[in-house]
Amino acid sequence: MLLSKIKDRIGNLEGRFGIYYLDINSGEDCYVGNTDRFISAGILKFQVLIEVFRQLEDKIIGKNDIYVLKDEDKVTSIGALSNIHEGIRLTIEDLYKVMIAVSDNTACNVLIKILGMDNINKTMDDLGFANTKVNRLLYDYESRERGLENYYSLKEMAEAFIRLYEGQLISKQASNEILTILKFQQRSYIMPYYFGENIEIAHQVGEDEGIIHDLGIIYAENPFVLCMGADGVDTRKTESVMRDIAYICYKNSTDTTKCSESRT
Repeated sequence: MLLSKIKDRIGNLEGRFGIYYLDINSGEDCYVGNTDRFISAGILKFQVLIEVFRQLEDKIIGKNDIYVLKDEDKVTSIGALSNIHEGIRLTIEDLYKVMIAVSDNTACNVLIKILGMDNINKTMDDLGFANTKVNRLLYDYESRERGLENYYSLKEMAEAFIRLYEGQLISKQASNEILTILKFQQRSYIMPYYFGENIEIAHQVGEDEGIIHDLGIIYAENPFVLCMGADGVDTRKTESVMRDIAYICYKNSTDTTKCSESRT
């Protein structure tokens, strides 16, 4: 059964894991471990993207609105904008596309400032995602030292992907656009690892020291939602485990055997 296969693959790895699987066609699901709350790392970019489209829908912002990049905006690590010259003119659409496609941290922080942290959190609350919060910018170590952290609920973000698939998150058009953007996620070393280009995957990755997440939809012949989170782990070993779990779930989606345990 799927549940036992997932547990066997996790084995005795140290750390805290959460796995949620949903067969979209049948509605049957199963879960392992923690599905309530993790430190977000890059998963907060998914929350930011949802708020972008909420504000686009409400005409608070426009895709072609211009932001002029400043040196003070730039943060290190993943992305492209930290290497681009000050003064470049970026549209809102530029920012959210580069935030997802190459997981750009500078673009994420700029968008949080434009959108407003309180607005992002209110939208999460309005959508029923009370355990998913943005409380600080990326690389804001001072706020982290004061105990402020970004969190997401794996169960809530799985629900967000289900609503996106059904065209019911914000609007049908917004849902479709969000999924299209997530299909261009270029960090393909976890969930897409075993799959060729003929299988689309709309997903978001998050990673930090001892933290690794990958959440999304695998558009197999029988599509499914798969959300995987872990913290306090060896990320290299956990990447391998998550790759295998994605493949195990894919094989399950081609079988008639369903999960041995369902979430209520």
